[in-house]
Amino acid sequence: MTHVPPKPFLSFVLTALALCLGAGTAQAQVSRTLSTPGPTAQAQKVYNLLTDLENNSRNGGTKQTIMGQHCEAQKESYAGEYWVKVGDISGRRPGFVEFDFGPGNYRNTYAEPYVDYAVGFARDRFIYGEGIVGFSFHQSYPGASVKSWPNTFRQSWMDSAWMGRVINWQANTAEYQALLGDLSFAADKLVYLQQQGVPVLFRPFHEMNKKGSASPFWWANQDPAQYKQLWNIAHDYMVKTRGLKNLLFVWSPYEWDGTYGGDPWNYYPGNDRVDVVAVDIYHGNPYFPAQFYTGLAGYNKPRMVAETDKLPVRWGDSRYGTVSELDSRPWAIYSIWGDSLVYNLGTTSPNDWNVSSSYKAIKDTYGYYGTYWRVLTGGSNATYNWGALR
Repeated sequence: MTHVPPKPFLSFVLTALALCLGAGTAQAQVSRTLSTPGPTAQAQKVYNLLTDLENNSRNGGTKQTIMGQHCEAQKESYAGEYWVKVGDISGRRPGFVEFDFGPGNYRNTYAEPYVDYAVGFARDRFIYGEGIVGFSFHQSYPGASVKSWPNTFRQSWMDSAWMGRVINWQANTAEYQALLGDLSFAADKLVYLQQQGVPVLFRPFHEMNKKGSASPFWWANQDPAQYKQLWNIAHDYMVKTRGLKNLLFVWSPYEWDGTYGGDPWNYYPGNDRVDVVAVDIYHGNPYFPAQFYTGLAGYNKPRMVAETDKLPVRWGDSRYGTVSELDSRPWAIYSIWGDSLVYNLGTTSPNDWNVSSSYKAIKDTYGYYGTYWRVLTGGSNATYNWGALR
């Protein structure tokens, strides 16, 4: 079967062709316009930074990447433990920290102390000028009586009729009302952060392209049109109903390697509903995810590795060769998932790439300085002036 490139990729090819034919470099510029009309000044400043990083990577400017760390507050001894741990290991802390409004604690509510601790930690990082922040949402299926990790996944009884009820705003179904009830929990926290002057990279309904054999979330492996309607409901609820102006919406498919994830292109909600395009990578060769970086280019949005388990820079030693993903592909943000910073995903066995030779990959990544800082770090000795974004 002939492969037809997705429209965003074709757009990227046409843009590149125009540049080769002598068109001005302005045609390659990623727009600074957010999907939210009238964003807060802080949200616009953060997006300006991300678009500057993206445009520099495309147009031969200074290539820099914000290093990020996801923190699983429900599993940590305190919210932000792994953000701090990076600093304990490397001497520098991530410039981006992400938490989660879910997945719940096996009760009938998402309201758990760890969520409020996470919101407070994120607030302080931005207010103190130590970095930028994000939240994902491992949301249990609408109507689930227990908010838990198992209930974030597809259930055997779910079909298109059920998904159709979830997004049936016209009939105001019970499932639709349950969806809004879950989103309202996240919105309440986001409203508070807006009141504190904190912009948030909001990453809902991620990994929507996971195959049925790869344990997809309840919103994943659905009809793309229904998924896009789900995304639009969430976007409209947050922006129009709740009046949030501090959000940067991150669309984050799973690695489309053909084994765990299929092509994500039909799931894209549209340029007017997405601000950052990303990928979650856990298989194959995460050091050289060329197809993901190239595939996302056509959307003309800042590109992000939203989740992965391998640090992007490791100068060679007796164990491993030299790898610098940030030289090959300077993502705007490159974020490590939770305790996979030091452990193999879902285990307590050491993540050898990151921890061998006295945490060499972590130290090499966070210490990457050439003639300028290639990695933008956070904390009190940051390599970027985050306070200018406040």
